[in-house]
Amino acid sequence: MAQKIDPIKLKAAAERLEWVCQQYPGEAAVQSLYQGLRSLIEDAKAGRVLVPVSDRQDIPSRWAVSAEGLYRDYENPSIESAYVAFAIEMEGGLTEQDKRILAKFAARIAAKSNGTGEAS
Repeated sequence: MAQKIDPIKLKAAAERLEWVCQQYPGEAAVQSLYQGLRSLIEDAKAGRVLVPVSDRQDIPSRWAVSAEGLYRDYENPSIESAYVAFAIEMEGGLTEQDKRILAKFAARIAAKSNGTGEAS
C-alpha cells in the first residue's frame, strides 16, 4: 500500500523541527540546516505537501543528519530526532513493516528492562 501524507502529523513534525532549530540561534550549522529546510517546513505547515517525497535526496541535509551525525551535539532539544520525525512524515509516515520492527525492538528493550531477557 502506498504511503500517504497525514497533514496533521506532518504539520506537527514541521512545527517541532522549526522550534528545535530556533533553540540554537547562534549556531551556524543549525541555522544553515534550518534555512535549507525552511521552504519544506513552510509548505508542510501550510498543508501544501500532498504527496510523499519519493526520493530521500529531496529532503535537504538528509545525509548530513543521518549518516554523518553532524547534529548529534545538539541534543537538548534534539535536532536529529526532530529532523528524522519530519523526514518520516514527509515520506508518508512509517510503513507497516517499520511499525512491526519498532514494536519488536520496543519489546526487547522492555524485556531487558524488566530483567527477563525475553520479550513478553
